[in-house]
Amino acid sequence: MENKLQIFAFERILIAGATNCISTRKGGVSPGVFESMNLSGKTGDDPENIRQNYNILCDAMGFKLRSLVFSQQTHGTNIAIVDENTGELKDVDGLITNCKDVVLTTYFADCVPLFFYDPVKQVIGNAHAGWRGCANNMAGKMVEAMVSRFGCDPADTLAGIGPSISVKNFQVDADVADNFKNTLPFSSRFVYNSEGAGSKFHIDLWQICRESLILAGLKPENIETIGLCTYENSELFFSHRRDGLARGSMAGMISL
Repeated sequence: MENKLQIFAFERILIAGATNCISTRKGGVSPGVFESMNLSGKTGDDPENIRQNYNILCDAMGFKLRSLVFSQQTHGTNIAIVDENTGELKDVDGLITNCKDVVLTTYFADCVPLFFYDPVKQVIGNAHAGWRGCANNMAGKMVEAMVSRFGCDPADTLAGIGPSISVKNFQVDADVADNFKNTLPFSSRFVYNSEGAGSKFHIDLWQICRESLILAGLKPENIETIGLCTYENSELFFSHRRDGLARGSMAGMISL
């Protein structure tokens, strides 16, 4: 199987001026269940393999490795404003900056990557939204933080919803479905009973994030959804639901 580096980018954000990418599992050096572009050090891969993978991806993107700002994600909605002196953060799932020499970096293996760019104020954001983050309005909270800290206008802001688990493959119990309905009442439109599965439900995280962004003031035409399912596309993506901890992780990166 060919192992050429393959990445995705949000085209509108890229054209407007913010370099961005979402990695796949293609193009790295990690073996076995981490094959091959694993960018997570939490699931047992050799640190040297991970270092080489970062070098490959950064070289391809024109990023300096020292410019990457990481977060230790906890599936929450904590957001940090970062600059050139920020190191690795703890208990943070959203990153925002207006500094040019910073690459905001987050990790995914089914959760939703959310990218943001205000080309007027020159502000970028990068968020990891698991189902808890989606249910607790991470998408809207990122917009609110950009507005409150940097005076961004949501009408100017571009957003991207990256590869993650699709509604077809995100089946949950009633307690998770109820969580969405209680915290985001509009989400009931995107929670579906699973036919023949009793108290099981399917949830459309892409549409919930999109609606959260629109309610936060973004124009629908400024929201780009890549629309690829990490669970279904095993050759391209790692998936926690499919593989458990026997896997690597993709990364999402954005820089001014």
